[in-house]
Amino acid sequence: MIAGIASLLMTATASAQDLRLLSSWDRSYAPVGDVLVPFMKALEDGTEGDLSISMVGPETVPPFEQLDPVSRGLFDMIYTNGAYHFNDIAVGMSLDAMDGDAGKLREAGVWQAVDEEYQKIGLKLVAVLLDLNGYHIMLKEPVDDTGLEGRRVRGTPIYHPVIEALGGAPVVLPGGEIYPALERGVVDGAAWPTVGAVGFKWYEVADYLMRPTFGQVSHMVLMNLDTWNGLDEQTRSEIEATATSFELEANTLFDDLAAKERETLEAEGMQTTAVSDEMAEKIGKAWFTGTLDLAATKNPEATEKIRELATSGGVGG
Repeated sequence: MIAGIASLLMTATASAQDLRLLSSWDRSYAPVGDVLVPFMKALEDGTEGDLSISMVGPETVPPFEQLDPVSRGLFDMIYTNGAYHFNDIAVGMSLDAMDGDAGKLREAGVWQAVDEEYQKIGLKLVAVLLDLNGYHIMLKEPVDDTGLEGRRVRGTPIYHPVIEALGGAPVVLPGGEIYPALERGVVDGAAWPTVGAVGFKWYEVADYLMRPTFGQVSHMVLMNLDTWNGLDEQTRSEIEATATSFELEANTLFDDLAAKERETLEAEGMQTTAVSDEMAEKIGKAWFTGTLDLAATKNPEATEKIRELATSGGVGG
């Protein structure tokens, strides 16, 4: 009997999985507490095995340097955006250029194509949690007929085609440096998802929200491939089923966040400022074409495949 109990304990210990997740943002970014944390809980609840996930943020590893330690197995998972690791692999940023929820991206084969490329560098795509409300640019001064001409605008590489199409000069800065950069006039504006400014209090140093918005924001959840392969088949299947379901739920969560964000920013005195119709048309073209062209400089063949899948599948921006 003792031997039997010992065997059961050993089996339970072997099946227990304590995973460490590295987030590119801390909890001041609403999609961490309101989207990632519920997803982590859904994964724990949706697997019959003893799965637990703990999270650390950019205070542990800077956002733009996080992919490598996860691919090497120093952490098990990562919550990030493809533009944050453009220098390592660029296909992830292509997700932001699409026009469709995760279900449509799966149907078009885009989701699977991105997953295939990440697996080549030791990572498994678990979920794409999409904010379909997209991106915008916050400005210290309103736009005029010259667009962003003569202005310095913070933006990771994915934003550069839009900023440049409007005549601005892009400046790469981590999210944590945006507030002081706006406050001191180092930049005249900052590009960011439509969700997130409230937590960072950028309304204190910027007064305008540029319209129209553009693109959609992909929050990728990736797992170290060895960690993934080390899970039993049932657990992997349960994670995939939970992720597929939660991807659609995430759309509603982000819509709620975007509505609350807009109300709060307006209450804090921020106003909208719209570019001309001609420049608005430039934004749409620059975003889709520019994002994929930029990705192609790093991963040309994979990006061309994704471009073709997106076009044929009706999810091209």
